[in-house]
This record gives sequence, C-alpha cells and structure tokens, in this order.
Amino acid sequence: MLERLRTRLSATMRRLGDSRAEVAGATRFFRNPKVKPDEILQTAAARTAEAAAGRHVLLILDTSEINFASKAGRKRGLGRVGNGSDAGLFIHPALAVAASDGAVLGLAGASLWRRMKTKAADYQSQPIETKESYRWIKTARQSRAALVDTPMATVIHDRESDIYQVFARVPQLGPAGPQTHLLVRCHYNRTLDAKGGLLNDKIDTWPEAGRIGLELEGRAGRPPRHVTLALRRGQVTLAQPSKGADPNDPKQLTINVVEAREIDPPAGQAPVHWRLFTTHTVDTAEQAAWVVELYRSRWIIEQLFRTLKTKGLAIEDSFIADGEALENLAATALVAATQVMQCVHARGEAGASIPASRVFAPADMPVLEALAKSLEGKTQKQKNPHPPNSLAWAVWVIARLGGWTGYASERPPGPITMLNGLQRYHTIAQGFLLAQT
Repeated sequence: MLERLRTRLSATMRRLGDSRAEVAGATRFFRNPKVKPDEILQTAAARTAEAAAGRHVLLILDTSEINFASKAGRKRGLGRVGNGSDAGLFIHPALAVAASDGAVLGLAGASLWRRMKTKAADYQSQPIETKESYRWIKTARQSRAALVDTPMATVIHDRESDIYQVFARVPQLGPAGPQTHLLVRCHYNRTLDAKGGLLNDKIDTWPEAGRIGLELEGRAGRPPRHVTLALRRGQVTLAQPSKGADPNDPKQLTINVVEAREIDPPAGQAPVHWRLFTTHTVDTAEQAAWVVELYRSRWIIEQLFRTLKTKGLAIEDSFIADGEALENLAATALVAATQVMQCVHARGEAGASIPASRVFAPADMPVLEALAKSLEGKTQKQKNPHPPNSLAWAVWVIARLGGWTGYASERPPGPITMLNGLQRYHTIAQGFLLAQT
C-alpha cells in the first residue's frame, strides 16, 4: 500500500485503485484492526536508522492538523482540531535530516492523536505526561532511540515546545554513548535563576558578536529576500516554573542562547528576530552562526506538511470514514510524503553519495537509465552531472520530467516540480513494465 501511495502520489482511495475492487481493497486495508500506525512508523524508522548510521542527524519535529471539516458529516471517531470545532486529527512527525548536507534521511518517528476532550480547569498545574505537549518529549525520545547507530542528533523544535520539561529531559550529553542536543526557538520571556531578572532583558545586555547574511525563504504575505542578521550569544540559567513542576526535574538549568535580529528590514516587513535555546556550544560568532543555520533547516518539515496535504497527496480529501483507519492512512501518507521530500533534497551534492535504491525499487533502474539517456541534450550543460545510479542522478531525471530544463542557472526544482515529475515517471514506468510482458 505504501508503494501504491508513493507511485500514485495521492491519499484518496479513488486514485489508489484502478477498479472498484481495488478501491474497496485499499479501504479495507486501512480499516483492518491488525494494521497499526505504530507498526507502519516503526518500519519506516528502521529504514531511516540505516541511512542515519554514523552521521550527525537533525531530528526536526513539528505539529500539523489534518482537517476534515468539508467532509465532517461522513466521518466518525474523529476529534476536534485547532479551532475547537472542525473534525480531524493531529500528526507530529520527526524528520531525520543530515546535518552535513541537508539530505532527508527519512522519517524517524511520529505521534498521531485525536483530541477527544477539552482542557480541564487545572490544566496548567497537571503533570506534563497528561498533556498533549508531552509529545515534544515522547516523540523526540522515541525517534532518537530508533537511530541506534547515530552518534549525535540535534532535536529541533519551534516556539510551541518552549517548555521547561523539554529542556530538562530531551538532551543527553553524557561522556558515554550517543549524544542528543536540543535547539528550540524561544517563546516566553522566562524568569532566570534565583537572582531574578527576565530572559529578554538579559539578552539585550549582550554585545553584538557578529553579523551574517542569508536568503530568507518566501511565504504567504512575505516575499523571499536577503537579510542581514546581527548575532548575540551567551548563557542563562532558567528557573523551574512553579505550575506543573515535577520534583524529579532540576530546580534550575543552564542553557546557551543565540539571538539573530534583522538589520534594516524592508518597509512594511516584520524583521526576522529569532532567539534560540541550544545545548550546543556558542563561544564564538562562528558557532552561533552555525546554530542559526541548523535552525533554518526547520522549513523542510513545513514542506513535508504541504506535500502531505494541499501540494501533494491531498490527505484531507480522503473519503475514509473511521478515525482509526484515518490514522493508518496518515501514518502511511507521512512515509510517502517523506520519500517525495527525499527527492527534493537529493537534487545536488546531498544525493550524489546516496544510492537511488534508497527511494526507488530495483525494477525502476532500467526505466531511469532509459529516461536519463533520452532526456540528456547534446551539450555538456544538458548532461546529467551526477554519478550513475545515485539518488541525485535519479532525481535529475524526475525533475526533468516535471518541467525543469536541467540548466544549473535555472532555479532548483521544488516540491511541485518533483511531484509532477514523479507522477509522470510512474505513468511511464507502468507502460515500460507492461511492454516487457
């Protein structure tokens, strides 16, 4: 079923089956009580662990909702999503990315759940293990444990996980065994140690450590632009909040901070301003700049969510009715969407050392070889520049099928180009295989 999702690039049953019987069979698969999301995710994590062996891996985590508001009348067993009224479920994946070159290694784990009840009046005082926010700890730990041969991992979270218990429980920095670092964007102006004071006031006293320039990705309401960021760096000691405090957590903890603030933003544009907690050393401006670059890797998981939903597999268009079956579908679709992202981020040097078999099946290789020859032009600039049978070599073929010209001067192919290319490729591959029979 994963292969069918990957080749059809859709999570809707009508596109997964070629006949009424196949559509019914796909639906029965996801409704089968023996099919469990955890098993689907564990199988994917085992493959990711192989790719992550011996590397410094970024574990990028975030939460997204799968909203079925437009089909709520046909659903049962779902909870309520962010606005408190629409029907749906939540996903919280951990995407494994190579720190050295940005290659997407695979899905290391995920949490899926349906919100069936509202918050209690004493929610803030409850232990974190009883809250949805525990996912930031649970998923990080499980995903890190799955990467058995990975010597170092950096868990990267956005502002929603600015939680004291996350700082206390996720990092593992002892001298023996694999290390787990943490990188979280600050959300709260936290109280510091017993001497008092607030986090933001403390950061404002630090001298500027240096400046860096980078290209900022565009998003809704914000065009892409070049930004210059002033860096500050230092160390703070955070006091344990009183609400929901666990006596097993330390009363205070020391953590490093990097601030990146935009200099002279364009008129009408909000300045980039990131304050980042990290367990990585930031004694120099170069180390602080490196931490900022690690944090910027977060945008990859936003691409994953778009690929899963509106820009790719269209999981929110599924007509499957049962909540349990939709969780199975979401887990499977996450793995398929991750494979698409592997193609997107293997388009250059990052994919040159990775075998095409990481994403493509053995039966795909003769098809890719034939297409590679037909798509190459006569000039050197129109040749596939990557090692044969590498993932970068295969992705060059897919991108060309998706409409990319192949010239290095053109903008690199993104998720939409790659999706179009994969869809066209799988149609060609099906015809190729039929011709061999």
